[in-house]
Amino acid sequence: MQFGRWAIARRPALVGLAYLTALVAAFAFVRAAQNVWAADVHRNLAAASALQDGTFGSVPDYLYSPLAAALTVPALVLPADVAVVVWLAFKIALLAAGTAIATRGLNRTDRVLLGIAVVGFLPLLYDLELGNVTVIVVAAVAAIAWTPDRVVTGIPMGLILATAPKPQLVPVLIWLALAHRRALLGVLVTAALATLIGLALTGPEPYAAWIAALRAPAYLNSGAVINLALWSLPTVVAVAGAVASVGAFYLALRRGYWPGLLAAICVGLLLAPYTLIYGAGLLPAVAPAAARAAPRAALGLAITAPVVLVLAFPVWIGVALAFAAILPAEAWPSRASATAQVR
Repeated sequence: MQFGRWAIARRPALVGLAYLTALVAAFAFVRAAQNVWAADVHRNLAAASALQDGTFGSVPDYLYSPLAAALTVPALVLPADVAVVVWLAFKIALLAAGTAIATRGLNRTDRVLLGIAVVGFLPLLYDLELGNVTVIVVAAVAAIAWTPDRVVTGIPMGLILATAPKPQLVPVLIWLALAHRRALLGVLVTAALATLIGLALTGPEPYAAWIAALRAPAYLNSGAVINLALWSLPTVVAVAGAVASVGAFYLALRRGYWPGLLAAICVGLLLAPYTLIYGAGLLPAVAPAAARAAPRAALGLAITAPVVLVLAFPVWIGVALAFAAILPAEAWPSRASATAQVR
């Protein structure tokens, strides 16, 4: 089928993926917008205002650090709607840049179709709609995974640990200890220094309030959100799933660089105390390698994601984890291939 310079006869899979992703994304966006639009942005702005007023900890459900609130203070000079648009535009620009890097060497049509699939990927779309930080986290993971092992590449992840630490990142740190030790050093040093700076800027009282909020996040038990981690399942199923997940993680780490990262992301989603759907937004960091390792399997996961992630999140993540653990090591691209792609 030819539309001027745009030919789709040779790429039905990409067209189908982009179409299905965009269709589900549009439905999900319209359905959820009235309830969740920019909820996290407004919560961050409220926390920044509370920090200025000396009442940090009074904003319900705010689980980021006082440093995160301090970094949000400059945004208070903007009207709230403008701040929302700026934050949204920044994250879309990050996704566009990452997609451009990952698809370098493909023709323009394929790159556009894949860009639609990335932005419309349900976890990332939900992050964009909420105003959460998942896009920033996936950019930080890609900055490490797609580049040589250097201390400086760990700085973005270190800032995330100091401002918006997420339990699902623990397995990623384990992967870093095996595959990117210099970057891990950058992560830990940056997180420590940033936390000290946060303490110096805000004082110990906001940090004490933050720790108290992390110990008992009320909204997670309120029924307002649906926990998608294994711990939301019956105890027998959850424990068995946790044991299987740890075993698969071990096998995937032995398989090599890319399967280890894919498994780390999946295990973090399954075993974190709580997981919301936008947590799966980290998966695009390893999607290019997975597509090279097993194109049909990766396409199947991508096409089923919009529906199965909603209906059976642990099942879909479990299949992706099995994909990482079972696929032979020689099927995966070399670690150096990502570096060459970025260069």
